[in-house]
Amino acid sequence: MSLRRPSGLSPVFAFSFALAVCTKPSAAPQAPAKDTITVQTAEVVVDAIVTDKHNRIVTNLGAGDFVVYEDGVPQRLTSFRLFQGNSPAKNEERPAPASSGTVAPAVQPTPSEPGALTILLLDYSSVEIQNQKLVREASTKYVREKLRPNDRMAVFSLGTSLHFLTDFTNDRDTILAALKMSDARGSAVAAERADLDAGMAKGGLGFAISSGIAQPTAASGAGAASTGAGMGTAGSAAAEAMALQRIAAQYAALRSALDRQQTREVFTAIRAIALGVKHIEGRKSLVLFSQGFIISQPLWPEMQSVVDAANRAQLAIYSIDARGLETRALNGALVQRDEITAALAPSENERNPLSQQDRMKATGGEDIFDRASQVGHDLPESALRYIAIATGGFLIHNTNDLSLGLARVSEDMRTYYVLSYRPTNENFDGKFRQVRVELRDKQLSVRARGGYYAIPSGFELLSPEQYKVVAEWHGAEPAARMPVYVRAGAFRAAGAEYRVPVILEIPTAEVRFEKRGDVNQARFQILGLVRDVHNNLLMRFGGPTQFKATNAEYAALKTGDLSFVQTLNLPAGIPYSFEVFVKDLVSEKVSHGEYGLYLRDQEPKLALSTVLLAHQAEKSTESSAQFLSAGNIKILPSARCEFRNGDNLIFYFDIYNPQIQQDKKADLNVDAFLLKGGEPVNLHIPGYRLSQPVAEPVPHITVARFVQLAGLAAGDYSLVINVHDALAGQSQSAHASFTVVN
Repeated sequence: MSLRRPSGLSPVFAFSFALAVCTKPSAAPQAPAKDTITVQTAEVVVDAIVTDKHNRIVTNLGAGDFVVYEDGVPQRLTSFRLFQGNSPAKNEERPAPASSGTVAPAVQPTPSEPGALTILLLDYSSVEIQNQKLVREASTKYVREKLRPNDRMAVFSLGTSLHFLTDFTNDRDTILAALKMSDARGSAVAAERADLDAGMAKGGLGFAISSGIAQPTAASGAGAASTGAGMGTAGSAAAEAMALQRIAAQYAALRSALDRQQTREVFTAIRAIALGVKHIEGRKSLVLFSQGFIISQPLWPEMQSVVDAANRAQLAIYSIDARGLETRALNGALVQRDEITAALAPSENERNPLSQQDRMKATGGEDIFDRASQVGHDLPESALRYIAIATGGFLIHNTNDLSLGLARVSEDMRTYYVLSYRPTNENFDGKFRQVRVELRDKQLSVRARGGYYAIPSGFELLSPEQYKVVAEWHGAEPAARMPVYVRAGAFRAAGAEYRVPVILEIPTAEVRFEKRGDVNQARFQILGLVRDVHNNLLMRFGGPTQFKATNAEYAALKTGDLSFVQTLNLPAGIPYSFEVFVKDLVSEKVSHGEYGLYLRDQEPKLALSTVLLAHQAEKSTESSAQFLSAGNIKILPSARCEFRNGDNLIFYFDIYNPQIQQDKKADLNVDAFLLKGGEPVNLHIPGYRLSQPVAEPVPHITVARFVQLAGLAAGDYSLVINVHDALAGQSQSAHASFTVVN
């Protein structure tokens, strides 16, 4: 990302974010926004599955048998239904105790409901190629045995990308045909990770691979002395030891990168599915076949966001660990096992039992409790278990026979209670709200989602931390707000897309800097939202960034703006709306703006891009073909578009589809003039004749010129551009607005 500053100062950092297009710059209003978040109609829906001590599902309960707590506060139920089979079941409700005051009368069930709605997600990005056949066999068995006539199922596979195998259908043959497809390329990440493990373990490099940690090993025992003597000089041994450490570091870096890539792909797929089915009423089920994925600390917020998206869509996730399909000693289906339970439980290998002391011995400087503290971060099945339990599903793990688990999945889909309530805490602040469902009969067990983030509908793609910026804007007093200016343009790209350069500017005087010696630092949180014409949230962008300037640079910045520029690719023919939120992390001031954009369908005739304006440009070492460049000059467009007499007004735009001669050159005339209040301004701007080759892949010519402003009164102006194609006999016009201040 580029930074524009006065006096020709160079950019000092880059930041990637995407924004929107508007016809004129806009500053955040200082008055409270009228579109404040409405929470009075918010309703929390909880699916609950009740079992007895024999793990059989119980179906004869009424609303009075349940008590729902949010952050420890009892909530009054607004509706209650039991779904059994393929439709809500009528049941006789037990009256709630008169003293509770927390349960509303049951709502009568609707006459009929559709069958179970299920998505199969085959995570071939984690399943090694030798296990894909086992995954297909298990999912095929599930379809053949559990799919009912009015059920509907869709199948996706996740390999190099998310592949759509079949739409929602109840045609068993169609689903079975989709399940026969394999994805050898999809296992590239899993195979590469396995190769790294195998190479380190078997390649003679002296590494012990254990639970995601690679460590150099040293010889011990009777042969240790002779082994050490054969290694040569002490210097050689030290060099080899250093080499092993470097290899270990490279190995860890490679595998961490692969883990992050794989995990983000899985999360993206689950979030996309959740958002896609959110509009469908009722409980949905996602059956995830996977070998698991690693969750590092930076990915925890993203995982929480995915779980929240699934819960909002009433999408229960059932995880099936594909490694459990291999031949191994069984610990029992659905039994949760990890290192700490293995350490404290009796040994399962009676022929070679381990004592409690042996199981807790330190290895490589770590005892079993050190390792156990990492469970959930570096064990693949831990992530599978978490997303399942957090969404009201469960994990099928460590078993070869999936029949019992799949039968439980099918029963869960068809027999459950639906409870809803309006939370007594109506402050949607983005914080986590713990939901606890209890039964008055303590002999029964209940399984339900554990809570939700207080994020209203329409902000589903945001993490809790991101939504806090939104909540802070809506709750901010006028004095806690600062202006932000946005200007963006539409430039054609290959295919049916546009390149949208976006410029976001904040007046430096509004920003608080932290002074540390000769360095002045500003820190921001930038959040942008893109919505379609139906107000569906399509994507989010932005993130934390910082700006550093020396004392001399800061002195030059005081009267200027901090400017961020990024390009976003968007498809044509779609209306968009955009929101951007900015928080100064030092002063805690916030800002907000909304903008609209319609990218017209591209046509093969003479056309112009948006005209961008700039105060200045700078020399660039990049190719002249770079976007927002002319020759070796990089344009630094302005969002605020505020100029003074004596400033250079630089304008930049593209001309598309000019007719060309046999020498491949166009013949274009470009005229420019200023308007103020619709009247021409007496400021001479020379015309230009362009006779030059047309650039590809989108046929265009880039125009970058400047005019020095002089003798202009303060006020709003428009720069009008007229382009005439002499060969085609066609003309097009465009304009850009700006303000003169004196």
